[in-house]
Amino acid sequence: MMRKILFQIHLWCGLVIGLFLVFQSVTGSFVAFRHAGNHWLHHDEMIVEPMDSSMLPMSTVLESFRQQFPDIPHNVLSVMYPQASDEVYFIRVWDNAPAPNLYVSMNPYTGEVTGWGSKYQYPFELMFRLHEQISMGTPGINAVHMGSFLMLLMALSGLYLWWPRRESLKQALTIKRKPLRRFLFGLHRVTGAYAFLLLFVVALSGKMIFGLLTMPSIGLGASGGFGSAASAVANAETVDGPVSIDALVATAREKFPNDRIRDLSYIRLNRAVAVVTFIDRDSPNVRALNRVFFQRHSGEVISVQDWDDLAGIPLAEDWAFPIHSGEILGSLGQFLVLLSGLVMPFLFITGAWLWVKKRKSGSPV
Repeated sequence: MMRKILFQIHLWCGLVIGLFLVFQSVTGSFVAFRHAGNHWLHHDEMIVEPMDSSMLPMSTVLESFRQQFPDIPHNVLSVMYPQASDEVYFIRVWDNAPAPNLYVSMNPYTGEVTGWGSKYQYPFELMFRLHEQISMGTPGINAVHMGSFLMLLMALSGLYLWWPRRESLKQALTIKRKPLRRFLFGLHRVTGAYAFLLLFVVALSGKMIFGLLTMPSIGLGASGGFGSAASAVANAETVDGPVSIDALVATAREKFPNDRIRDLSYIRLNRAVAVVTFIDRDSPNVRALNRVFFQRHSGEVISVQDWDDLAGIPLAEDWAFPIHSGEILGSLGQFLVLLSGLVMPFLFITGAWLWVKKRKSGSPV
C-alpha cells in the first residue's frame, strides 16, 4: 500500500512540476558559475587597473552614479563591493519591478561607469533572478520554495521505490538493454539511484535556504528570508532626514572591524531598512555573513546578525547556500551542481516517456 501511494506521489509530482524542476536545475547550473561567468562575459567593464589611491567612499560613488544617470527613475537596490583591488562596484537598480532591471559597473577609484545594461545583457545575473524568484517577486519566491519541498519529496519517494527488496543490490543497479521500454526504465531507475545523494543534498539545501522548518506558502506573502523579519521591525520611515550612507557604513564597520564588506543593500519589501553585509573572515563557511540592519532615515541600528552567534538549526540553515551553490567544495562542488542540472532533465524526459508509453498501452499507471 505504501509503495503504491509513494509511486503516485513520485509520478504526479514529476508530471506536474517536472518542467519547473528542470528549469530550476538548468538555471541553478548557471548560478554556480555566476561570479566567474560575469567576469568572463564582462571582463573589460568588471576588471579595472588598481590605483595607489584608496577606493572612493560609498556616498561619492552613489552621487557619481546619479550624475551619470540623471534621467533614469531608479532606486539603488544593492551595491556589491570589490573583493579584490582590480574589481568594480557592481550596482543593482530596482525600478519598481520584482527584480532589478539595470546593472551598473563603476570604477572604485574614479567613480566612472565602466559598463551598464539590463538583466538581459547579464545572463548569469538573469539566471540568478530566475532561479531565485522566477522574476516574479514574492510569488516567485514562494513557488521556488514549494519546488524545493516537492523535489525533496520526489527524491525520497524515488529512493523508496528503487530500494531492492527481492533482488540483490547488483540486480537493482543493472540495466536491461531490451526491449526499449525496459531499457529506459532501468536507465531512469539506476540514474536516479546513483544521483539520489546529489539531488537530495541540492533539494534539502534549497529548502533550508527558506528555513528548514518553514513550510512553503501558496499565497503572495513573504516565505522566509532574513528580509521579512528585519523589515517588520522598522515598518515606517522617520521624519528625520536620511543619514549619510558613509555614516551607516562607518557604524557597521565598528561592529565588525576585521571583516570585509560584501554589499550594501535595502530590504525590497520595505525601503526603510538598509543592510550592510560583511564576510566573516574567521569562519570555515565560505559564505558566512555578518549583517547590520539600520533604520535608513534615522541611522538607528535595528539588529546585528553575527555568524558566530548562530547555533542549532539557524547555523545549519546558514550552511545551506554554500552547499546548494557548490561553493563549499570549490570547483568540484560547481561541477556537481552542473551535473545535477543535467540529471534532472534526463530523469524528467525518461519518466515522462515511460508514462506516455504506459498510457498508450492501456496499462494502469
